Amino acid sequence: MKNAAARNRHGVGKGGFSARFAQAQGVGMVRKRKGARRKKQKLGRTVFLCLTLCGLWGVLGFSLWRELGKTGRAMEQYTAPVQEEAVLLDVPFIDQRGRFPTGCEGVTATMALQYAGVDVTPEEVLEAIPRGAAPYPDGAGGYIGCDPREAFPGNPYSEEGWGCYAPVVEKAAEDILRERDETSLSIINLTDTPLPELCQRCLRQGVPVLVWATIDMETPVPGIAFTIEGTGEEFQWIYPLHCLLLVGEDESSYYFNDPMAGKAVAYSKWETEQAYEALGRQALAIS
Repeated sequence: MKNAAARNRHGVGKGGFSARFAQAQGVGMVRKRKGARRKKQKLGRTVFLCLTLCGLWGVLGFSLWRELGKTGRAMEQYTAPVQEEAVLLDVPFIDQRGRFPTGCEGVTATMALQYAGVDVTPEEVLEAIPRGAAPYPDGAGGYIGCDPREAFPGNPYSEEGWGCYAPVVEKAAEDILRERDETSLSIINLTDTPLPELCQRCLRQGVPVLVWATIDMETPVPGIAFTIEGTGEEFQWIYPLHCLLLVGEDESSYYFNDPMAGKAVAYSKWETEQAYEALGRQALAIS
């Protein structure tokens, strides 16, 4: 009994070395399986991260490709604006200086009529324009005169003449065409038409245009205000009124047969448009 107890105590029997070895072997196997699982989990996380990054790059790449495609299509659809070629009509020039110091409307109308093939002189056109009283003191600190939309205030052969508006010249030109039985021509009132549109509708179709602006395209300023005879209506005069013939255009300038300056005189587009606007965008054409 003593020997058996000693053997057991020393682990030679049940619960001895063999049992401990078997237990150790089991623990090692468990640890190996846990290590394998950790490696698999780590590998799985790595693969998941890679796939996630690849997916993100794919989405970004697709979005970039789609935007580039849109840009490409937009560039294909975009058409650069075509710059209009310069145009300049060879219209006979008549100088108002000397003979007709304030008769620019009649002289300009004569150039347009002659270009349209009408045999007429500046004197004949000026004779067809009715005249009225230039503004004069009314005795009460103001002025009174004729309506420049109906007659020429003063005398176009005098330095003291004023000027008239488009309706007066329109009627005079119509009378001249009627007297000469020019049934193939008509006077077109283009008042309130922007200058670029005048160029497209008339100038580029070979038709010059009478335009009301200012002398040398100076900045327009209010002159005297006077009362129109028989109406009580107040009229604001714009200074320095001028009428000239639009004959050309390029990218930066309009060209005019200016009866006070010469043939095909260039004026900047900005200055011309300012003067044209201030005079109520008055314009006539003969076609």
